[in-house]
Amino acid sequence: MLKKTAAAFALMGLVNFSAFADNQHTISISGSTSVSRVMDVLAETYNQKHENIFVAVHGTGSSAGIAAVKSGATELGMSSRFLKEEEASPNLKLVQIAHDAITMVVHPSNTIENLTSAQIKDIYQEKITNWSQVGGDDSLMAVVSRENASGTRFSFESNVDLLQTLNGETVSDISRQILIANTNSMVKTLVNHNSHAIGYASLGSVDESIKAVDFNGIDPSVQNVRKGDYTLSRPFLIMHKDGEISKEAQDFIHFLLSDEGQTIIEELGYISIH
Repeated sequence: MLKKTAAAFALMGLVNFSAFADNQHTISISGSTSVSRVMDVLAETYNQKHENIFVAVHGTGSSAGIAAVKSGATELGMSSRFLKEEEASPNLKLVQIAHDAITMVVHPSNTIENLTSAQIKDIYQEKITNWSQVGGDDSLMAVVSRENASGTRFSFESNVDLLQTLNGETVSDISRQILIANTNSMVKTLVNHNSHAIGYASLGSVDESIKAVDFNGIDPSVQNVRKGDYTLSRPFLIMHKDGEISKEAQDFIHFLLSDEGQTIIEELGYISIH
C-alpha cells in the first residue's frame, strides 16, 4: 500500500525519490582482489543488517587500493600485502583483519608434492624449465604469475627472494616470459586447464580444481600458518586516513574485527586474527 501511495505521489511530482537514496550512507572500499573475495561476503552480511548503510566493494588490486585511499578517491582500502616504503604515510592507518597463506598450485595430475623456496625462485627466473628438474615428469613448465599491481604477487616475490632494487625502487625480478593472470580465479583456470602449469594463489581460493604443493616441506594448512611453520603467508589489511573516516566506516571495521566477522573469515578458508 505504501509503495502504491508513493508511486501515485511521484506521478503528481510530489515525491522526490532521491530523498530516499540520500538517507543511505555508502561506504566505498577498493583494493586487493584477494581481500575482496572475502570482503564481498562480509559486506553482503553487513548490508542485510543495516538498511541505511551500503558497503560497495571494488576489487582493483592492492596498489590501486592504497593509492585510492591516499588520494581520497575511496574511504577504505584493501591490501593483501604490507605497504612498500614509498607507499607508507604517517596519516595512513592500517588494520589487519585476517591472515592468509600463498599456496603454490599445480594441475591435479601433477605428481610433485613439495617445492623449496630455492626451486621456486629458479622456476620463476626460468633457470628451471622442465618438471624433471624437480623430480617430476619430463615436460616443459607453463609458469603463471600475477599482475604487477597484485598484493599476492608482491608478497610471493618478497618471500622467495624475487625482488630487486633499481634506481631506488623495489621491482620484480621474475622472467618476462611468464604468463600473467589478473586474479586468483584466472590463475586457477590456467593451472586447471594445463597439466604442465604452476602458479600461486590465496589459500582460501584453493579447491579440488587445482593441487596445493608443500613449501619447504610444510603443508599449507591453517594450523601451520597459525603456528608460523608455513612462512609463505601475508596479511589481509584494511586502511584509511587517520582522522578522516566516517562513523559508519568505523562501525563496519568493528564488525570485521568482531566474533561474527572473524567467524565468516574462517568459514571462507582464511585465518582469523583472534
